[in-house]
Amino acid sequence: MNARREAWSERHGPIPKGWVVHNLNGNPSDNRLENLAAVPRKTGNISQAIAPYRERIRILELKLNEEKDNG
Repeated sequence: MNARREAWSERHGPIPKGWVVHNLNGNPSDNRLENLAAVPRKTGNISQAIAPYRERIRILELKLNEEKDNG
């Protein structure tokens, strides 16, 4: 099991068969729970599947950058 699937499973339980865990910000090494989403593998377009999360990720990334700048 890869790191993102493991992180997701520890918090949310088993990943349904046929689903994948996607890094919302596109960074495969960023396995923070808020950056992970489980989506059906057979989604026609992954961009459409994660569209509801885009604004949340944008805000989280801005906060993270502010913390880095201030810390």
